[in-house]
Amino acid sequence: MKKLTKGFTLIELMIVVAIIGILAAIAIPNFVKYQLRSKFSEASSNLEGLRKAEEALRQSERRITVAGVLRPVANYVPGQYWNLQASLLPALGTIGTAKLTWAAGDTANANALDWQVEGATYFQYQVSIGGVAGVPVASEGGVGYTAGARSDIDGDSTNGQAALAKASAAGVSATNPSVAAFPGTQGSCVDGAGTTVFGTPCTVTGPDIF
Repeated sequence: MKKLTKGFTLIELMIVVAIIGILAAIAIPNFVKYQLRSKFSEASSNLEGLRKAEEALRQSERRITVAGVLRPVANYVPGQYWNLQASLLPALGTIGTAKLTWAAGDTANANALDWQVEGATYFQYQVSIGGVAGVPVASEGGVGYTAGARSDIDGDSTNGQAALAKASAAGVSATNPSVAAFPGTQGSCVDGAGTTVFGTPCTVTGPDIF
């Protein structure tokens, strides 16, 4: 009896390869977008942590101590928000597709506010109290603040940014942090009624929408 040999034809193999190629073309870009969304969520998470730390600081009316050194009353008065010495955190490194390491001085500023940042970050952060000085006036304190986060996690040389604006009781928003083009334009962190968003991180530019 003649034994028949079974197998796949070249056409069948080509069809399978084509199907795999189509599935890969769909799945890989979606997977990359999922990764970028996950990385971008760092900004909202850390800004929310910053908001809680700022509110706790103002309510506690405690003094600020950075790396064991008490900030003078000329710099910070209890009962106000604190701008973390207007520092860009982390101060060193270039934002891009890799995480930035926080130096000891960066961590000391965050710890002084009781702002918990876990390890290296894709984003740089900064806080401004410009235009909302408290009474008495202190160079690093205010009755409102604007916080910003910026990164370039997709490496396209266009920063993705998020911001958190806490206006004063009089409805005055702080000026933006001093780093060029960061974070977006003043007053853009608003709701549909044109009111400054209170306590909710929001995206203020649209280049990195994944």
